[in-house]
Amino acid sequence: MRPLAPCPAPPLFARPEFQAVSGEALRPGGLALTRRALALLGQALPPGSTVLDLGCGRGATARLLAQEGFEVLGLDPSEDLMGAEPWPGVQRLRALAQALPLVARGLDAIFCECVLSVTGQSGAVLAEATRALKPGGWLALSDLYLRGASGHAAGGGSCLSCLSGAMPEATLRRHLEAAGFHVTHFEDHTRLLAELAGRLIFAGVEPGALCAGGRPGYFLCLARRG
Repeated sequence: MRPLAPCPAPPLFARPEFQAVSGEALRPGGLALTRRALALLGQALPPGSTVLDLGCGRGATARLLAQEGFEVLGLDPSEDLMGAEPWPGVQRLRALAQALPLVARGLDAIFCECVLSVTGQSGAVLAEATRALKPGGWLALSDLYLRGASGHAAGGGSCLSCLSGAMPEATLRRHLEAAGFHVTHFEDHTRLLAELAGRLIFAGVEPGALCAGGRPGYFLCLARRG
């Protein structure tokens, strides 16, 4: 979860008070949707598959995937988030989501969790995901979206807002299809967003970047590269 444009103040996910509430995963639900995606994929993603944690941050997902027996790459532009300590079974890369330093058709799956909405370049990110995945490879995507909305959230120019790049489900599906993906599964998990917002409020942290405008929701989506 790392914005590409300079910010005059740290984005919400980079603030220590947010991290103290959200935990290592830095997103609604923690690792719950990662485990849900793995359960849905089942035998379609066997141990030994090569998997990228795109926007790995502190590495919660990358470490879980390594524990599950996958060959794992963890990629993030932030050295501060990744830290210096090694993650057993994970090869780490410092790079941007829209410019992956990876060969074409080398990955079996990509996990992109609460990252796409903050890049500001969703089309480029999805195009790179398509390039890096093998034909038939999987994209496990979880993020904010706009429920019952026809456009982007108001105030989209603010790099402090995790909602600034969120889009309605129909728009997301069109972007995935345009990039060469077929959506096989879409679930609403807005409850996890509400729970995180509630914990932030209880801790005295303003969750406005998660909750402002456009009826925000949270989803899990599985899509397969054509």
